[in-house]
Amino acid sequence: MNKNKAFNKLIIGQMIANIGDIIYTIAIVSSVFTLTNSALAASIVPVIITGSMVLSGLLTPLIVVRVSLSKILQISQLCKTLILAGLAVYLQVAIEHLDLTILYVFIAGIAFLDGCAEPVSTALIPYYVAEHYLIRANSLFSTMLQVVSIGSWAIGSSLLIIFSVTNLVWLDVGLFATSAIILWLLPQVSKRVEPKENEWENFIIGWQGIRKQSLVRMVVKMDILETIANTAWVSAIVLVYVKEVLHVSESWWGYINATYFAGAMVGSVIVMRNSDWINQHKSKAVIMGSLFGGVVTFLVGPGWNPVFILICSVFVGIFSQIKNIPQATAIQQTIPKDMLAPIYAAMNVLYTGTFSLSSVSMGLISESFGVQTVFGVSGTLLFIVAMIAKKKRTLFDE
Repeated sequence: MNKNKAFNKLIIGQMIANIGDIIYTIAIVSSVFTLTNSALAASIVPVIITGSMVLSGLLTPLIVVRVSLSKILQISQLCKTLILAGLAVYLQVAIEHLDLTILYVFIAGIAFLDGCAEPVSTALIPYYVAEHYLIRANSLFSTMLQVVSIGSWAIGSSLLIIFSVTNLVWLDVGLFATSAIILWLLPQVSKRVEPKENEWENFIIGWQGIRKQSLVRMVVKMDILETIANTAWVSAIVLVYVKEVLHVSESWWGYINATYFAGAMVGSVIVMRNSDWINQHKSKAVIMGSLFGGVVTFLVGPGWNPVFILICSVFVGIFSQIKNIPQATAIQQTIPKDMLAPIYAAMNVLYTGTFSLSSVSMGLISESFGVQTVFGVSGTLLFIVAMIAKKKRTLFDE
């Protein structure tokens, strides 16, 4: 019962924090664009966020050997609240003379703390949930965050019409503070990674974990390929696809994104409702999710009909969750709990870097060979992922 309460606090705290993150992103991008009237200046914001999260991912192993996971999550959310309050005060005081560099510093600080919190929150789930409930817990965690993602972008954009950027940031401070209070009520997880005498060994502990664990090595290979495949769904690619292949208005770009998130939510629910079967057949779920995800992605390429593409987008989201949730659960059941955070941090660094580079690569493929080719490449990569999972399926079921 206490574990259930702890997991509920974790999921509610993270949901509120994620709502705050999305609203904050909308507010700050709008603020930068209004200040500079430059699309380039606004586009630097996600670059700063990505760079800061990569840096924090590299440094997280040095933190987890010194501070417990629950305390890291609590302190990071509290510090995010204080930094955002500082940003709100700055916007209030210097609204007529904003300095873009100072705004970027605030953005980098919040993104750095997000980069610490993300792997830690996932690593805490096995501490708060019994092992045989992990599939269900991961499904619920993913479902709730998908709901937040779908709703927050729409709500945040609407709030920007009603409130000024400064007032919206103050509203966000309240959300961050609420999340910090809830997370502060989490039971303390005292166990942490045993620190090494050599600081370099502490730094690379997550990378060593990936190298030594066969399952993690395989998952990293699969996820790098899947990350490259997923760049077919980045905004720039989808927008070109909507205009040049579907020949419909730009609003369909938003519909495709929304249906993907809706599909991911449905996929999480499917996994949760069939958690017992999936827990016993994780390899089959991972193979099926990758294989059918590849098939549906191939069907997107020709651009048969806009409504048909929306249906495909739903199924892409569904199959991504059927693959990813049992895969994540297999790692949580295999890796010692105290090693999860540094391993997740190292994995996030790899995936973030891969996503950034492959976004550019997919853009070049789209420019050179047409945007439909991108979806062919994406589908092929997912087939390769399915082949890897089939070849190493015993690792998932051990």
